Amino acid sequence: MSKQKEDGGMPPGSNVNGARRSGKRGFAALVRAPAAQEPRSTDDWDIAGEDSDSVVAPPEEAENYAPRERLEPVRCIVDAALDAALSDDVRTRLSGPEAVAVVIRVPAAAWVAPVETAIERLNPRARVFARDGSNKSGHKSDVGNGEVAGHLARGRTVVGIAPSIAMLPRALVAAADLTVELKIASDIVGRAIARFTEVATAPEGIEKLGHLDLHDIVSAFRGGSKPAEIVERLDRTALRLSSPRTDRLPLLADAIEYGRARDWGLALGKDFSEYQKNSGLAFRDIGANALFAGAPGLGKTYYCRILCAHLGIPLIATSIAETFATSAGYLDSVIKAVRDTFAKAEASAPCAILWDEIDALPSRATLGRNSNLSSWWTPVVAEFLTLLDSAAGGDRPGVFVWGATNYPDRVDPALIRPGRLDRVIHFAEPGPDGIVSIARHHLAGELAGVDLAPIGQLGLGCSPAEIAGAVKTARSAARAAKRAIAYDDLVEALAPRVDLDARTLRRIAEHEAGHAVTAIALSVDDVVAVDIGGDRGALGRTVMRQHTLIETRATIESRVVAQLGGRAAEVVIYDGDCSANAGGGESSDLARSTEAVAALRVSMGLGDGLAYLGDPASAMQALRFDPKLKAAVDRDLATLHARAVEIVRRHRKALDAIATALVERRHLSGDEVRRIFAKHSP
Repeated sequence: MSKQKEDGGMPPGSNVNGARRSGKRGFAALVRAPAAQEPRSTDDWDIAGEDSDSVVAPPEEAENYAPRERLEPVRCIVDAALDAALSDDVRTRLSGPEAVAVVIRVPAAAWVAPVETAIERLNPRARVFARDGSNKSGHKSDVGNGEVAGHLARGRTVVGIAPSIAMLPRALVAAADLTVELKIASDIVGRAIARFTEVATAPEGIEKLGHLDLHDIVSAFRGGSKPAEIVERLDRTALRLSSPRTDRLPLLADAIEYGRARDWGLALGKDFSEYQKNSGLAFRDIGANALFAGAPGLGKTYYCRILCAHLGIPLIATSIAETFATSAGYLDSVIKAVRDTFAKAEASAPCAILWDEIDALPSRATLGRNSNLSSWWTPVVAEFLTLLDSAAGGDRPGVFVWGATNYPDRVDPALIRPGRLDRVIHFAEPGPDGIVSIARHHLAGELAGVDLAPIGQLGLGCSPAEIAGAVKTARSAARAAKRAIAYDDLVEALAPRVDLDARTLRRIAEHEAGHAVTAIALSVDDVVAVDIGGDRGALGRTVMRQHTLIETRATIESRVVAQLGGRAAEVVIYDGDCSANAGGGESSDLARSTEAVAALRVSMGLGDGLAYLGDPASAMQALRFDPKLKAAVDRDLATLHARAVEIVRRHRKALDAIATALVERRHLSGDEVRRIFAKHSP
């Protein structure tokens, strides 16, 4: 057969038996006639090499055996897949004299060569463009277009084979008369097993195989095996490669801790269900792609698993770092690894890809036009965007693409524009009801009759991971005591007691009460909870929730007064002898108050001028180099601190009562603090 090779093209697969035989019998007519005599055990056979068409007996026993053709597993699988994908009419057109343009999309790169060989058997005159992504310069849409046009003009059939149409000549994709989607499914593998083992009926009991590649499946086909033995190997391979997790997942409908993300997931589930019912809804219209953003520990990856369980699809979780770790690390191998991930998802469709820590794919705007980093990363980012476009545009129906990041500001804006990861879903710390929901899930039925509402308040400010850890700690304490878990175990895990003397504990309580009193008096933010002790990095905390949407200088300054309320309480109670606990770190009361006041002047145009000099973080830098700005901020802070001191003096009775309750109970909800405040007049 004379077949012109394209530059950079893949040679026909030499491992497929009978690559040059005529295709007149079709793909299905491959079952051999029974041997004239009963074959002996495979232990008595010297199996020929992979490229051989026969089983060779030892010379001394050759007269006892008639040579017979042996079908290779690859051919059995590929032919079964083509039988399922090609109707009689399509097969006739593909093998006939008429010039047709055909695009065959295969599940993954490993399928390209054997499918090419199968097409050559069917139509030896066809010009085949077989592209698996191994040639980064040749396997692109702008390579080979003139050749495609020339062959079609001369009346020659042209066939393109690739895991992604983005690898095929654009002219072939645009002119395609036939588009064939090659899939791998349980029934197809069953028919391949029947052919390989020469049985009339395909075996049953094969699990979903979408996440297995061609080599994984072929490895289960072994000479002399019975169908049931091959099925058992496939199930074992699928189990090992899928690495199923044994932890329980909550139902998405019950996971109220995820807030807006839960609502979006439920809506997505309804749309996906409609799409699966062939209601006319296109996959590209259901809004399947998104970026999940939020601080570490908020359960973004866990949420993806919950969402996939709700949708009834598998999850392929990966990351840019894993792409490097599983490839040679060179530019072409990284690009190929990205392509392989999308191809694997396409073969497993419907499924979802999660690109965790997607901010590791750098924003091109920050790389610099002439830097070595830019020249290396730009092709990777461009390829990722191309594959993402293909998925979002409907070229990969049933493939959900999600990204997760702790730093949404570092993500390339091109990734999150409409049509790609076209929505950003922000994850926040769970509220009281969400905390109870998380605790209930991890308790797995324990403490079923106990009211956990106080736990919802006590856990405010904790991430889902911290709440799960608290349940684990509580269960460990109960196990050490050789008893069932108790409510107090959970309280102790969330707010462990600290070994402090009474005077120190009282002073911490008074400091936190100062924050609460000033915030309630100014009605600036809602006090959610106040507690002392614990191991969150501070000996006490006051959790407040902002309720103002439009910020003014007055609201910002009132919030600063509340932040300074703890220090003000110490000024009032200890006659100006303040502790150093109001400052010291970037998240301290003084640090946050200073940043807010500096930002009024530097960032928000709410100081003495309108000039914008930078964001709030830049404002802190400016303080170090601008003495006038520092002096102005110092004056503002002194004024606001004086207001806090005045409020504390006026509400001293309420402050003392709140501090006393904190020492006794260590935790107060916002409602409890407000009730104590209301009972004590200024």
